[in-house]
Parts: sequence; C-alpha cells; structure tokens
Amino acid sequence: MGSHPKKLVIWHEFDGPGDTSIELLERLCHEYSRQNDIQVIPEVMNISELVIRLNAVGEGGEAPQMALVPADMAGFGQKAKYSRVPDELLSLVAPHGSGFLESMRSEGIPYGLPVLTGNHLVLYYNREIYPEPPASWEEIEDLGDGLLEKGIIPVAADLREPYWVMPFLTAFGGWPMAEGTPCLPQSEMMRALQYVRTRMNSGLLASLNGSIELLEGFIAGEVGAIICGEWIYNHLDRHMTSKLGVARLPSIQGRPSISMSSAIGLVFPGYSLESELREEVISFAAFMLSAESQMKWGTEVQRIPVHSEARGRLKNLTGVNRGTLATLLEESRSMPIEPAMASVWEAIRAGLLVLEKEGEASAWSAMDQHFKQSAGVL
Repeated sequence: MGSHPKKLVIWHEFDGPGDTSIELLERLCHEYSRQNDIQVIPEVMNISELVIRLNAVGEGGEAPQMALVPADMAGFGQKAKYSRVPDELLSLVAPHGSGFLESMRSEGIPYGLPVLTGNHLVLYYNREIYPEPPASWEEIEDLGDGLLEKGIIPVAADLREPYWVMPFLTAFGGWPMAEGTPCLPQSEMMRALQYVRTRMNSGLLASLNGSIELLEGFIAGEVGAIICGEWIYNHLDRHMTSKLGVARLPSIQGRPSISMSSAIGLVFPGYSLESELREEVISFAAFMLSAESQMKWGTEVQRIPVHSEARGRLKNLTGVNRGTLATLLEESRSMPIEPAMASVWEAIRAGLLVLEKEGEASAWSAMDQHFKQSAGVL
C-alpha cells in the first residue's frame, strides 16, 4: 500500500461571489499538489471568522500550516503563534521593494510574507451614468438630484466597515495612529462622521453590504458609482466591460480622500515552521512567489503581485482601468499593522452601527467608549 500524501492546510478569506481570487488560489494549490505529491487544501471563510479562528490558536484552537491574510493580521503574531518568516523566504521578496517586507512586519518582527499588494479603495463608476468620473463631492451634489429623480443612487459604499470610512477621515486630516500609537482623533472623526451622515440623509450616499448588495446594485445600473476595493476589479470588469470606469476617490472641500493600502501575504500559525512540515511549507511559499505564479495573479484574476518583473509585464498587457488602479495604489497610505490597531477597528465598527439612526455624536460616543475599554485590556 502506498503512503498517504502529506497535507498542508491554508486558510483564507477570498469569499463572496465577487472575489474571483479564490478561483486562482484553488488552481495554484491543485497545481502544486499535483507536481509535488502533497495535498495543499485551501479552506475559505469570511474575514470575521478568520480573525476569530486565528486568535483562538494561542488558546489551543486548531491551526493550519498557513493562512493568506491582509497585512493587519500579521499583528496577531502572539495570539496566533505565528512562526517568524525565515530569511530564505524574505530574500525572495527583498528584490521587489523593501516596503513590501515592512508591510507585514509587526513590532519589528517579520510575521508575514507578502504575496499581493493593493487592497486600496477607488471610485468605480458606470460610464453610462457618469460620462466623466465626479472628481469631488461637490460635483456629486450638483449631479445628485438628477440621478435621484431617475431612481439612481449617486454613490454607495459599505459604511458598516471601518476601512470604508478611512478616506473620509483622511480628507479631514485624521489618521488612526499618532507617534506610533493607535488612536481615535476626535475632531477629525466627528467631522468625517457628520459629513458621511449628511450625505446619507440627502440620498447622495448609500450604505450597502460590500459582498453582495453593493456590487449587484452597481452592476445592475441602480447605483452610479461605488467606493470599493482593488480586489473586486476582476468581478466588475467581467460583468460591466466597457461601462466600467476607475477613478480616484472624490475630494472633499478641496482635500484629497486618501485610502489605506496593504499587502496580502502568508502567515504561519501554530509555529508551523517549527513543525515536521517546515520544508513543505517553505516550498509552497516559494512557489507562490515565483514569477510564474505571480504573473497568474495579475493576468487571470487581475490582482497586483509584489513581484516587480510580473508587475512590469502587466503594465504592458493591461488597459486604462488597470493602469489607473496601479497609479492610485501609489497615492495610498500603508495601513498600520500594530497589534493594538485591532482596538481601533472594533471601536470604529461599533460607532458605525449607530451612525445612520442616532447621529455622529452617538457614533463617536460608542467609538470612544469601545476604544477605551479595549485599549485598556491590551
């Protein structure tokens, strides 16, 4: 009888009908498994479940050999018992830009191996509704009444998710870090919340679930433009083709709205690089960073790879929209990944739950209370 092949499990959150990245990840896992007589098993879950399960590893919960996660989850190093990324893997990323390595380094320790970059928010617009993208919220206000009369929502975003509020915060000069410490800037956040709520009340801005409603409404022509992430481009391009436009986020009172950006990379929970599967895990990670695999992320599901040669070749292969996505990445600001940032994200989420019904004062109060409580136990 032949021996059973070894198994590697990789957790990820490429879920929802719009995230086509799952298609390629599954193909890459299958391809590697076939070539190396090892079974690489991708396991998908939503991002909330991924956070919970990774943070449970340190308390005795199950652990995969790898997880493919947004950069801020590199901050779970202690709770998820991440292995430190070894130099032999870091050296595969180093030639493509030192910033990539820093993007998944938490408290000075390389807990993540960057595979993709981007994750920034942009304005996707329907060219049949907006022949030119609205460059400012003032333009949206001028056009809004006419669109609302036609039953079209001018702009939508997922305003229950903290990441979507960041461009409004940055337009008012705010940032959730001060001198290396996570924070909630009260004045700037209050102004951002008031601005968002005022536009929601006027009908110019709608909050729709980012995995389903936001995309379906936009593709159906019920929404003129959406604020959404680089990760969803392939899905929108498939459904909208020439109707789809990509532009920078609308300015607010003459100030730019700056999105965060981050890497997506591999982490190694449960100290998997100290296990008997160390060599197999390292081999798969190197496969994910090969020029061939990296090109597939760009050409097959239109993501932005960290590999500089792959990124360079993609610029010559892709059209105006993809070029705009890459340009806007350069205008973004790297997401902080300090472990204490978790308290900021949860505090903002708590406030957003009450913003629309109770107003910015109640939203700020919920944020402030939640932040102080969670920061006190970190």
